[in-house]
Amino acid sequence: MTAEDYEAAFHGIALPEGPIEIGQGAIVTDVPLFVAKELAILKFGNNERVKEPVRWRLNRLIELINNSHQ
Repeated sequence: MTAEDYEAAFHGIALPEGPIEIGQGAIVTDVPLFVAKELAILKFGNNERVKEPVRWRLNRLIELINNSHQ
């Protein structure tokens, strides 16, 4: 997914207040700030090795948000 795809995925959904654990020991305390920073890395970064874990973290966050609404 591109940064624009992720922006569309997060548009209009209620982000959790936090903290939220996206992986073992990986806790996000400010979810909106986290999303903004991760999207900036995807938009402006040019290294795929850096972007790959960013995509994983964003996918994991989307998964957790979707699971909390079920």
